[in-house]
Amino acid sequence: MITHATNNDLKQILNITKQAINLMKNLNFHQWDETYPNEKIFKQDILNKNLYVYKENDEILGFICINKEFDEEYKNIKFNKNHDDNFLILHRFAIKEQARGKNISIKILNFCEEFAKNNNIFSLRSDTSCKNFIMQKLFLKLNYKFCGKFNINGYIDDFYAYEKILNQK
Repeated sequence: MITHATNNDLKQILNITKQAINLMKNLNFHQWDETYPNEKIFKQDILNKNLYVYKENDEILGFICINKEFDEEYKNIKFNKNHDDNFLILHRFAIKEQARGKNISIKILNFCEEFAKNNNIFSLRSDTSCKNFIMQKLFLKLNYKFCGKFNINGYIDDFYAYEKILNQK
């Protein structure tokens, strides 16, 4: 089940975040660290009703933030210009370590697509570290298109931007 996150979910979300940071370090990339994402950011996501959790038996197995906020660097990416006024951005996406490999990430991204379609949104956009081969493979598997790369100040590695154009019913 996927629902809005609440402040009661914060402890589990922060634990999953720590697991994701450890995985990124083990895979030798640093998209997240001890300063980002943090409790303050997640609290704001919850307050804005932008953070969603995937739960089974009251246990959070994954989460994602869906909103329209993007970094200034997105302005130079070659997204589909037909949808520049009708898109959502996917941020802060992680799966609990013990739940990886169980297609939960696909379920969460499918939820994002349905959420967008139900809100008459035609495009989903996201980005990931150029070294995050797991996310890159997932995006391509779900028919997201590579739209370009950019750099965020303070990060060594480039980020790759992706977009999926949604067929509306």
